[in-house]
Amino acid sequence: MKKVVTNITKVVTTLVALSFAGTSAADQFYINVGQNFGGNANTAAGSTTTGWLDQLSIVYKSTSTITDAGSYGVADEVLSAGDSILSSGGVSNNTFTAFDDLGSNLINNFEPSAIGSFGPSNNALNGQWALTFGFTDLVGTWNGFGFDYTSGTVSMYYYQDGMSTVGDLVRLFDLNVSSGGDTGNATVLGGKLTNFGNTAAVNGVNAGDVFVTKLGTFEEYASLPGNNVYFAASQDTQPLTGVNFVNGVATVSGSHNGSLNFQVPEPTSIAILGLGLLGMAGAARRKAN
Repeated sequence: MKKVVTNITKVVTTLVALSFAGTSAADQFYINVGQNFGGNANTAAGSTTTGWLDQLSIVYKSTSTITDAGSYGVADEVLSAGDSILSSGGVSNNTFTAFDDLGSNLINNFEPSAIGSFGPSNNALNGQWALTFGFTDLVGTWNGFGFDYTSGTVSMYYYQDGMSTVGDLVRLFDLNVSSGGDTGNATVLGGKLTNFGNTAAVNGVNAGDVFVTKLGTFEEYASLPGNNVYFAASQDTQPLTGVNFVNGVATVSGSHNGSLNFQVPEPTSIAILGLGLLGMAGAARRKAN
């Protein structure tokens, strides 16, 4: 019996190790907004959903404050290593009163996109409903070539006709930025999803369940111990030339476009199976004793 226990334990150890291996590639997902707004029939899970998507296309405006770190304690009034940046953007960056105001701050398309009756359904995105986002606290430091970002929170929102203020928007989840920086022609940010809007609903769908992967809704998946939904955002980087410091502070604004995708490490099912086998191993051990 001890040999059987040992063999089961080895299997459990292997399976649990695999469960932490995860995947680094972007995962497909669909969006369920609880209502059929139109679009083609190529849906993922019924008429209230989009089709299977790879990523979101984004556009937004930002405003950043750059603070001169100075040289040897004296303001040098030029962009140099150590200078810090604080950025805000999206709907948090302007006064939102109607859908038209989202035109420069929203998810403007899905990828792959629906073209006529081809491609995944977009459920008439940016018709009667839209997805938007905003942030006020994206922080980074100039490294001599670009900004290294270390923290920030980007909130993802749902909009539907009739909503007239930022307070009316339904917050779905937050993108908790933990790393990122300039690559030369783009700014890449990474982190994990947090703070799901589980007290709100979108047409009867729990706000945390609007985004769905093959392993379940984002909130359901992230609620399991050890599970996180990760994101990667890439947007164009505008050259910072001629930054005008006044008393050690400069303000810059810009318009951006980019993309957002998600990673859901797996296999969760194997992790659960591993826990089940672990229980079997414990039972076998008790019998052996």
